Amino acid sequence: MYSLLELRHLSKNYPPQSVLSDIQLELQTGEILGLLGESGSGKSTLLRLAAGLIDPDEGEIWLNGEKLRLASDQLIPGHPDIKIVHQDYNLSLPISVRENIAYALRYYQKAYRDERVDELIELCHLETVADKPAKSLSGGEKQRTAIARALAEEAKVLLLDEPFAHLDFANRRRLAQTIRTLAEETGTACIFVTHDAPDALSLSDRMGILYQGKLLQMGTPQEVYQQPISEYVAELTGEINVVPRNTFEQFFGTPPRPSDTLLIRPEQLIITETEGTQGIWATVERSIFEGSRYRIQVTAEQQSFIVYAPIAFPKEKSVFLRYIFPTTY
Repeated sequence: MYSLLELRHLSKNYPPQSVLSDIQLELQTGEILGLLGESGSGKSTLLRLAAGLIDPDEGEIWLNGEKLRLASDQLIPGHPDIKIVHQDYNLSLPISVRENIAYALRYYQKAYRDERVDELIELCHLETVADKPAKSLSGGEKQRTAIARALAEEAKVLLLDEPFAHLDFANRRRLAQTIRTLAEETGTACIFVTHDAPDALSLSDRMGILYQGKLLQMGTPQEVYQQPISEYVAELTGEINVVPRNTFEQFFGTPPRPSDTLLIRPEQLIITETEGTQGIWATVERSIFEGSRYRIQVTAEQQSFIVYAPIAFPKEKSVFLRYIFPTTY
């Protein structure tokens, strides 16, 4: 059975720089794929390649088992079943949300156009702003309007370039729910790129890590977060304690896996005020309130650790630090 979208060994160069190198990934119907990377990692170029807007130097793009034509071979680059939403939204600001969406359907009969616009307004949670001019919208409302317009002519694949950039917490949540709804109710598959790990971890069915044009790791968010293949991937996806093997053995016993360096998430550590088994006494350096938890920095024999805890601990207090060994890997 074919994947919906396949990127096969894609490479792109802008001499003297290699922007993307041998990228391979597959996307299934209704799947949400997040690509996480720093600025300059090649995220936006990858989306433009996937959308058929530019030619790869090497590699092929396949949709539903058919190889797509190069952008340079078409009068108007792109593919009707693959839609991309850029960071700038590309909306007409003086006209309403409804009119922006309807413009993408201007060559269709009015009855169908009106029905489809109403459907997209509901699907993208735009009912309360449907008749407002685009210039008056919040960033999240503009993003959802841009998505609705991109999907006006039904598409199989939606590509989103940094969709959560510049959005506040509430709008990020609403946009994430809109993307989930689209995938679940219409089967539209989505690739979004971001530099923000929480967005990729919370929204993706699968996620990939891009670094200097290379796809370092691909897997479920749980796999990438819990089993990062390198210190770089670990640090990009969340807070990490880097502990030499001999220090780990001294403090906690036999490491759970063979490695010269252990990558330990703060939630894999527990601090208590009483001594337990297989642990080490440490001194609290600071406690920082982060809303749902405290971020505790402790030091044990010159090795620093970050631990999460539900309560704060006074500076210079002695606490006992234990490691939670995983049950499976």
